[in-house]
Amino acid sequence: MKFVLLSPRRGKEVIAAEYDDFLTFSGLTEQQLEVRVLDQPDSSLGDFSDVTGVFIGGSPFTITDPIDDEWQPAISQRLVHFVKDATVHRRFPILSTCYGTGMFAHYMGGRVGQEHSEEPGPSVVQLTEAAEHDVLTRGLPREFLGLGAHKDSVEQLPANATLLATGPTCPVHMYRIGDNVWVTQFHPELDGDRITIRLGFYDRAGYYSEEKAKEIYASLIGHDTSAANSLISRFVTYAVSLENKNECH
Repeated sequence: MKFVLLSPRRGKEVIAAEYDDFLTFSGLTEQQLEVRVLDQPDSSLGDFSDVTGVFIGGSPFTITDPIDDEWQPAISQRLVHFVKDATVHRRFPILSTCYGTGMFAHYMGGRVGQEHSEEPGPSVVQLTEAAEHDVLTRGLPREFLGLGAHKDSVEQLPANATLLATGPTCPVHMYRIGDNVWVTQFHPELDGDRITIRLGFYDRAGYYSEEKAKEIYASLIGHDTSAANSLISRFVTYAVSLENKNECH
């Protein structure tokens, strides 16, 4: 059993923190979860011949306001090609968080804007009827809280996507591409403590005033995000069962 976390980020500390977040909620060991950092335009995704499942983590990239004209488009297009190939050949399942929501929608024919961007904090996630029959979301509460922050928002899904979750402040919270790729706008790998750590890496970036930052940090505490967090372990369980089923055949 081997899982891979693809990390389109720069910065050893934030990459390590995200890796620890996925370890915690997946139940995997360090030997079972490998992180592959995509911090250069020519970064390779690597070999997937013996992989059970793949996580794609968050990123500083945004579709509506690209951070550069080399690193972001190169890595984004590589990831889109990777996911398109995975939906055709169905070698293993993929779960992508945050940036992937806009990235895949944009490159696969949907529309991404900033009409429903969200500041850091809790967001209400409401499952759709389709989610009742989805292998990752069936059995979850119809409504729960997820944590996140995003400038991009998906305003129109691509034709090959199935909407699994919406919300009063975010119309596209989660969708599935084909049968084996899931994408969430919120961060299922974060709870109140962990998003506080994650945001701490950007305190000096000047995104918010000191007063606003205090308000945001206060809003992160005391929320039950267990349903959102369970998506990570649910994904692992499904990927392992799929691998075992394929081995039997």
